[in-house]
Amino acid sequence: MKKYFVLIVIGVSFLLFSTIFAQGDDINNTLSNLSTSAAIPYVNPVISAFGSNLNSGWVSKLPANTMGSFNLDLKIAGMGSFLEENEKTFSTSGAFRFTSSQADQIVAGILNPIDRADIKNQILSKDFNVAISGPTIIGKEADNVKVIFAEQSFTANGNIYNVPAQTFALTDVKGFLDELSIMPTAAVQLGIGTFAGTNFMLRWLPDIDIKNLGKFSFWGVGALHNPAVWFDGEMPFDLAFGGFYQKLTVGTIFETEASQFGIYIGKQLGSIIAFTPYMGVTTEFSTTTINYDYEFDTPTGTTKSNINFELEGKNTVGFTVGASFKLAILNLNVDYKISEIKTLSAGLNFGF
Repeated sequence: MKKYFVLIVIGVSFLLFSTIFAQGDDINNTLSNLSTSAAIPYVNPVISAFGSNLNSGWVSKLPANTMGSFNLDLKIAGMGSFLEENEKTFSTSGAFRFTSSQADQIVAGILNPIDRADIKNQILSKDFNVAISGPTIIGKEADNVKVIFAEQSFTANGNIYNVPAQTFALTDVKGFLDELSIMPTAAVQLGIGTFAGTNFMLRWLPDIDIKNLGKFSFWGVGALHNPAVWFDGEMPFDLAFGGFYQKLTVGTIFETEASQFGIYIGKQLGSIIAFTPYMGVTTEFSTTTINYDYEFDTPTGTTKSNINFELEGKNTVGFTVGASFKLAILNLNVDYKISEIKTLSAGLNFGF
């Protein structure tokens, strides 16, 4: 049973991520057309969603108030962070390098071929501060990011040319996820306890090779402690403090680290068949590193510049409310996290 359970989780995770990044060769190509100033707002909508997903779905069962007992839970969890409509487009300004074909269009109005070639080389030799706008990574697939070249003067062989403003559509940069509303993640989680009122959790999946993108993998560890184990008497509800850490990588482009600390309360009503409402207040952190090669033309040919930057997730404090439903060794839970990035989680686990 456990073998098939793990295979199901791996299959679900592969399906989710291969569907999202089905155009894996395109995401590399997409980012290779963007300078840092454009790439940051372009990928930003999914950064907080990655972090919020990783920091969700951990807790649905609290440790027993006992110094020593044995319980083992194998859980498949699904998390989905809701993406905002206003995050589907962006508008910014910053440094940009024009391609050879774009430079040809800019200088097309210069009739003198020698001066035209000279000014083209000038354009290919430096960064320009431009206006950039269009769909983000979760925007419309039918839309393209656009770059505005402002009107400028160039001098070539003693001649001055006023080059008019032009707008360029970056045909390789579009709404990659085509108006995605929820960013999904799946996880397999193993829990074991109880040792001095503490349960330990492990999240892990073997590397899954997603075509044209690379390997998707993640792992995480955490623990929940019930402080009531150190005191006499019964509490009217279960209480636990917890901390969790997780790391996710998607190819060579995205690497997310997330951590969460919180206090949780719950109350089991019933035994063999039981209903357990629970809630938690958490503080969480997440950081995603984006790494890719920016490709641009120079007078001597095409070159690459490695781009590497970090973005912080928006979530800092979250309030989670949920409930689990137990039938013998089968347990189903659903919860909802209210935070800057709202996240819905559900889990199915077998435990004894």
